[in-house]
Amino acid sequence: MTALLALGLSPFFAVAGEPVADCVALGSSQEIVRAGGGGQIFLRDGQSHYRLGFARNCDSVAMTPTIQISADGQADRLCPAGTKVRTKTSTCDVSVVETISAEEFAKRKQRARR
Repeated sequence: MTALLALGLSPFFAVAGEPVADCVALGSSQEIVRAGGGGQIFLRDGQSHYRLGFARNCDSVAMTPTIQISADGQADRLCPAGTKVRTKTSTCDVSVVETISAEEFAKRKQRARR
């Protein structure tokens, strides 16, 4: 398993995960956890769980009521490259898409509630 270690950042950013190798069509059962002050989000899509890290800080994800994920110009699509997250006020480029465990997603969700 590949580990992501962000040197110089708090342990909150360190997440173990596997990079997504192929594009994924997202279903209608999605849950998004906003975390890391605009540096990343966590996504549950049915029984699959992902971490999306942004190329640049995406402050608008923390404040928007809706988030739309797309890749290759197609809505509800998640790809290893070219994925974008659109909020009400901006569009942010995703630089990292990793699968994570259901347990990791639950931990991030719990931390976000605090």
